[in-house]
Amino acid sequence: MSNLSSRLGKSGCDRIRYMSNADTSKQPGSTNIPNSVIQQMQYLLPNTPNCRVGQYIEAASLFDSNNDKPLNINRIYNILQCIETINTREVMAMTELNKRQAQKYVRAVKFVLPYIVPLV
Repeated sequence: MSNLSSRLGKSGCDRIRYMSNADTSKQPGSTNIPNSVIQQMQYLLPNTPNCRVGQYIEAASLFDSNNDKPLNINRIYNILQCIETINTREVMAMTELNKRQAQKYVRAVKFVLPYIVPLV
């Protein structure tokens, strides 16, 4: 199993980990973003040339201007492909990131979602 996880990388293991840790209940008082593109995102892959959705997601990965390092594009794709109601708790369960990092991904998804809905 360690060989497979090293081959998949951290973002590749996120999907597998999330399927066993998923909690789809909404938490009151937190930002719950309904994922309206979950079905359409199943067929899109990261780094596809000339893909407008991919270009918007790349821009969203640079959304946090306080950080020199952009967010992981594969993780943003995984979030949009797997989580029905996107919130910090679900992103933390999927990625095993701390709360602050998970909030950055939630903000990036919240930013990009209105732009990609018409494209998919």
